[in-house]
Amino acid sequence: MNSWSFGSGIAATLVAHLWQSTAMVLVAWLMTAAMRESPARTRFFIWLTAYLKFLIPFALLTRLGARWAPPTRHVEMQRVVYTVMEVFNEPFARGTGIAGAWRQSSGEHLRLSGLSWLAILWACGFVVMIVRWALQWARARRVVRDARAACLGREIRALERAQEIVGLRRAMPVLLTPAAIEPGIFGILRPVLLWPEHLSPQLDDLQIETILIHELEHVRRRDNLVSALQALVEAVFWFHPAVYWMRSRMSEERERACDERVMEHSGHPEKYAQGILAVCAFCLEPPLACVAGVSGSDLKKRVLRIMSQHSVVGLSIGRKATLAMAALLVIMLPVGFGVVRGQSGARPDGTSSDTANNLPKYEVASIKPSVSSDAKSGMSRMLLMPDGMKIEGVPLQMVLRVAFGVEDDRLVGLPSWARSSRYDMEAKVSADDAPRFEKLKGEERNAMLLPVLEERMGLKYHHETRELPVYNLIIARGGAKLTESKSPPLPLIPGSSKPTDPKEPMAGGRMMMSPGRIEAEGATLEMLAHGLSAQVGHTVANKSGLTGRYDYTLEWTPDNASPPPPGGPGGPGLPGKMDASNEATQVSLFTAIQEQLGLKLESEKGKVDVIVIDHIDQPSPN
Repeated sequence: MNSWSFGSGIAATLVAHLWQSTAMVLVAWLMTAAMRESPARTRFFIWLTAYLKFLIPFALLTRLGARWAPPTRHVEMQRVVYTVMEVFNEPFARGTGIAGAWRQSSGEHLRLSGLSWLAILWACGFVVMIVRWALQWARARRVVRDARAACLGREIRALERAQEIVGLRRAMPVLLTPAAIEPGIFGILRPVLLWPEHLSPQLDDLQIETILIHELEHVRRRDNLVSALQALVEAVFWFHPAVYWMRSRMSEERERACDERVMEHSGHPEKYAQGILAVCAFCLEPPLACVAGVSGSDLKKRVLRIMSQHSVVGLSIGRKATLAMAALLVIMLPVGFGVVRGQSGARPDGTSSDTANNLPKYEVASIKPSVSSDAKSGMSRMLLMPDGMKIEGVPLQMVLRVAFGVEDDRLVGLPSWARSSRYDMEAKVSADDAPRFEKLKGEERNAMLLPVLEERMGLKYHHETRELPVYNLIIARGGAKLTESKSPPLPLIPGSSKPTDPKEPMAGGRMMMSPGRIEAEGATLEMLAHGLSAQVGHTVANKSGLTGRYDYTLEWTPDNASPPPPGGPGGPGLPGKMDASNEATQVSLFTAIQEQLGLKLESEKGKVDVIVIDHIDQPSPN
C-alpha cells in the first residue's frame, strides 16, 4: 500500500473518530442537562466518560472484537487466480510503476501534500501543548521542592480529624510553603498536601478542617490523575473546541462534587464559605496547574450554593443501573460489532462462507522460512500440482494475495516482515480428495489456503469498505494492438489430464515479469491486469471486454532504473545524467501500454472491499 492510500486511510479513520467523539459530547451534554438535580459527581462521571472517548477510537474496539471472533472462511469476489508462473526480481517489479502512476494522478499528490501539511501543523500544536504542560509542572515542582515538611501544628491536627471524617487512612505528608498560593494536593501516586504557612493565622480550626476535607476529597476521587488525562487529551486534540469546553464543565462539576461532600460531612456551611473566601483573599499568585486546590469554578455561584445548602437528589438504584449500562454499552457495542463482523465475513456480493467450508482441506501443510538461492536472488515460484500447491521464495504478502484474491492495496495492516521475509510453503490434500481437488476452479484452490493460514499462523482479519484509487484497463483510441495466440492452452496443473476451462480468467497462459518488461504467451487480459496492479500499486480491473488469449511483450523504463555507468550515455564524469537522445528513448508504463498494446489505464476512485489483518504470527522453522 502506497503513501496516498495510507494517508487517506488514516485521515478517514481520524475524521470518523472525531465525529463519533463529538457526538458523545452532545450526548453527555443532554444527559447532564437532564440530571441537574442529581449529585455533581454523577454529572462529572458523564463528562469524564465523554472526555475519555477521545482517547478510545471505536475502530480500535471493533478490531479488538474482530480478534475474538472465530476465523472466517469465504471466497472473495473477483478473485485473482494465479497460474504456474515465475516472477523474477519481484521486489523491484512491485514498485516500478508507482511513480508513473503518481505522475498520472497529480490530484492524489496534492492530497498527500495537504495531509502532510496537516500532520506537521498538528505536530507543532502537540509539541506546544506538551511544552506548556511541562513548564507548568516544573513550576509546581519547584514550589514543592522549596517547601518544608510539617510535623506539628494546627494543620496536622486538623488533617487527622479530616482524614477520620472522610475515611482516608493512609498517611498524607504536609508541606508548608512560603508562597502565597491556595492549599492543594500535588502528585498522583504519592500525593502531598501543600499548605501556605502564612494562611493558618487567618483561619480558625473549623475553617481549616472544612478546607482539608475538600482537599482529601480530591485525593479520594483521584482528581490529579484525571487532570493528567485531560492534559493528554488536550495535547492530542488541541484543535477541537469541545475539549476546552468540556474541561470547564468538568472543573465546575469537580469542585461542586467536593463541596457537596464537605456539606455532607460538616454542618457548618458558613465556616466553609468563609474559609474559601479567606483563601481567595490570601492568594497573590495564580493557582498551580498541576495542583488540585479549593478555589476553582465560579466563586460567587459556589458561595451562594453553599450558603443556601442546596440539596441534591440522590440516584435511585434504577438510575444508577441505567448509567452503568450506558457506560458499558459505549465500550461493548463496538466490541460486539467487531465480533459479529468477524464471524459473518459478509461479502458485498453476498458470497457465503459455506462455499469455503465445503471445499476439501489440505491434509499436510508446511510453512517455513526460505533458504533457497532463488529466494535470495528475488525469484519466486508458485506451482499447482494435481494434489496440492507448492510455493517457493514468496513473501507472505503474496500468499495472502493469492488466498484472498485481491491486490496489495486491498491488504491493510500487514506487519513489515510479511512483505520482506520469504517463505516456502507446500500443501497437499489426501489421496481421496485429489480427484476432487483437480476439478476445482483456481479461485477455490486458492481459498483453501485460508484455513491453513488461520490454523498455522493465527490469521485473524475483517473486511472494511474504503474509497481507494482503482485503474480500469480499457481499449485505447485506435483499437487494441494484440495478437491472438495460436499455441494450445497450457493446463492449469502441469501433468493434469483435466482440459483447460476457457472460463478460467487466467488459465492456459504463461507470463514472465521482470523490471521494465512483461512477456506473455497465451495470456488473458485478466492476467495483464493483475501484472499491472503490481506495477502501479493499485487494483487494475479488466474493462476492455476482450476475453481471448494473446501473445505480447510490454517494455517500458522502470522508475527506479539505474543511471548509466561512467563513460556511458551520460558522458564522462556525469554518471547520474543521460544525454538528450537516451532521455528521449525512455517510455513510461502508461505510454507503453497505449503505444505497444493499444490499451489504456483509466484512473478513478471507488469504494472497494479491503482485508484488514488484525493478527498474524510469524512462521517458525518446522
